Amino acid sequence: MNNINSRTLIVLDESMLSNPALEAKTGIKSTTWANVRLKKIRINEEHLEAIIKLFPEYAYWITTGKTLPEAGQISPELEETRKNLSTGT
Repeated sequence: MNNINSRTLIVLDESMLSNPALEAKTGIKSTTWANVRLKKIRINEEHLEAIIKLFPEYAYWITTGKTLPEAGQISPELEETRKNLSTGT
């Protein structure tokens, strides 16, 4: 199932940011981010707002599952495709 929770987890995974790095950037404890990633707790409004602040280009995709590339609203998958096209890989 691809819902807000799972899309947020995809962004976290694709970001390659460690839990301590997320804590430094968001003010949310690294243990909380670990629990989010391990699905011990559900993503709440505070987590969602923090991720969208860090990755505003994914805001629309996280919340709707859709992209609007013409408005700069993309998904991690679309970003990866763009990178591959620009590098020729």
